[in-house]
Amino acid sequence: MKRSTCLLSILVIVLMIAGSGLALERGAILYHTSEDGKMYGLTALELPCSLIDILILREVGSGHVALYIGNERIIHAVREGVEETDSRNFIPRTDLRRGFRYVGAKIPLNYDDPAVWSDTRKSQLILFAKQQVGKPYDTNFSHQKGEDGDFTCVGLVEYVYENFEGGTGYDITPFGYYPETGTGRSQYQTYNCADTLWQDDTRKNSFAEDIEFSQIRHPSANTLDMGRKHNGERYIFFPYTQYIQTTTTPVATDVPVSGGGGSDDDDDDWWECFIVTAAYGSPLHPHVTTFRDFRDRYLRTSTAGRMIIGAYYKYSPPLARFIAKHQGAQTATRIVLLPALVVTYLSLKLEPALLWTSISLILGLLLLPVYFHRRQRPE
Repeated sequence: MKRSTCLLSILVIVLMIAGSGLALERGAILYHTSEDGKMYGLTALELPCSLIDILILREVGSGHVALYIGNERIIHAVREGVEETDSRNFIPRTDLRRGFRYVGAKIPLNYDDPAVWSDTRKSQLILFAKQQVGKPYDTNFSHQKGEDGDFTCVGLVEYVYENFEGGTGYDITPFGYYPETGTGRSQYQTYNCADTLWQDDTRKNSFAEDIEFSQIRHPSANTLDMGRKHNGERYIFFPYTQYIQTTTTPVATDVPVSGGGGSDDDDDDWWECFIVTAAYGSPLHPHVTTFRDFRDRYLRTSTAGRMIIGAYYKYSPPLARFIAKHQGAQTATRIVLLPALVVTYLSLKLEPALLWTSISLILGLLLLPVYFHRRQRPE
């Protein structure tokens, strides 16, 4: 009896110890890649060439950072500004389908030592982070750490940790500019798009490994005022630089960090943000896959196509939600989309010459009834 009681007591203690480490610590820093698993520094040191990608689609390939504040909530800087939202919205389902990938979570060293990081100190950190909610996003990375009140994602987290105790907080990444000082690496990139008049423009990008700012030499950096200015050069603080710092240590993630809809106020399914998916009722519908493949093969590879995608993402949600909620609207939209579906399918399956021949044949067949109707009309 005594032995069983002893074993039961040990089991309870073990479960209590294990259970105490299950919840992700508030103050943990979350990281994910950009589209197709790209994350500047983790993958190649490459930036998009087109202004459309940067200004409209916001596809810089830098990855993303958020601060976990407990109770499955995060604070992060997104294009709409600094927001507090559910942790599952860190990587919305739309981004999962585009190849965004979770990298991991990190916490400061000695974060489990109450003598260094007391509950009061952690509460001060979270309170200071909440005070930043509503501040604007730094769209061209010219400040990044709130100098003018606007932030990038990694700049926000760095700023919160540095300043939550009146400017004497915890410095994750030492300040500095690479390649002037610090340790890092560089890589040449050849840009060729409308912004370079379709001419090869080879420039060197850098990645800082032990200080904040990496030098970039993008062909449109001056036009966009992109990056923080320092001694005539342009610099960006990239998330992966913060991730690899030895001032933090990895920690297991046991809260949902993906699969959300991207907004606390939107209870609709994520696919209702897109007209085609709303019309067919599921992101897995074969016709939706056809349109998606056409987008990736043709639209994303041209400046005009990327402009169309940007406008579609911006203006489609209200109409898509209406279509998704009304069966008649879904049927009507599928009918309207039918010619586009045929052309899209053929463009993916046929060579260009056969494609245009097929389109001409389809148009001819569609116009045939009109022709015979006019021939039969009395003079």
